[in-house]
Amino acid sequence: MRIKSLKTLLFLAKNQCDFKSHIILGIPRSTMWAHVTELENETGLKLINRRKQLSSFTKEGLDFIPFAQKIHDTYEEALNTAKQPEEREAEGEILIATTQAMGVTWLVPSIKEFNFLYPRLRVNIVADDAISKQLELSADILLRPLGNSVEAKKLWHITYHHGLFASEEYLDKAGTPKKPEDLLNHCIMGYGEYEYTYFGDINWHLSGKWKLPKLNPTLTINSTTSLFMGAKEGIGICSSTIESNKIYNKRLIRVLPNIDGPIVKTFFAMKTEVNQIKMKNILIFKNFIEEYIAQMGMKIENEA
Repeated sequence: MRIKSLKTLLFLAKNQCDFKSHIILGIPRSTMWAHVTELENETGLKLINRRKQLSSFTKEGLDFIPFAQKIHDTYEEALNTAKQPEEREAEGEILIATTQAMGVTWLVPSIKEFNFLYPRLRVNIVADDAISKQLELSADILLRPLGNSVEAKKLWHITYHHGLFASEEYLDKAGTPKKPEDLLNHCIMGYGEYEYTYFGDINWHLSGKWKLPKLNPTLTINSTTSLFMGAKEGIGICSSTIESNKIYNKRLIRVLPNIDGPIVKTFFAMKTEVNQIKMKNILIFKNFIEEYIAQMGMKIENEA
């Protein structure tokens, strides 16, 4: 009985047998079902009722899941115990759900060093501003804005303060707005009508609130990093955060600095129920990313 096949079955169990699970697993759907078929042939049990759009576990499958979990956990613990202390380096894998901006500004720049330190610990990153419930429940680490209903333990957060920004080039050409109404004569950039999970005010500057007139964007991009870079290239005025501008070496100039936008927290959260090995890997990554953030001059605030 291959551990890889057990992992696939357990992942399906955690995600209500969602047929899209293969995307997060990073394998073809045919491979995912091959793992299930292998277990069914080996055990003589029919584990899953396969349907084109809605698969489900059989009663035999539901009864088998707790034993599959025990087999998997026993294997990992036995493997770790059997090794000599000097051999017990971090290994396995962790799944991190983050935003596009976090992926670009934090994870991609730091992952080379992390891989050098922990070559046997595979990091799987899903970087998307919109997060599904499936991914929210599956991820070992959530590094993103989160709501109170999230079934994960929040360990710390970083606070971001939004404002309006533009490049020096753009302001030299179009003029610097002196009052909110002046924005009506400027090129405004927005996120568009796209979902940004747990940040409903992503287009706060377009809404006609926050002491600003209602604005129609000249350009929309569903990527905060791309909006920042677009503003840097002189396209127009965008919403960004004071903290992000510091990370990018103050490439933009704040417009109407008396206008304060929403305050958003980015959390580091982890699964509440993990085995010993997974916990070790999560804490390794937590310590690593905390050091990296400190080097960037960002402040972490611990959760109570």
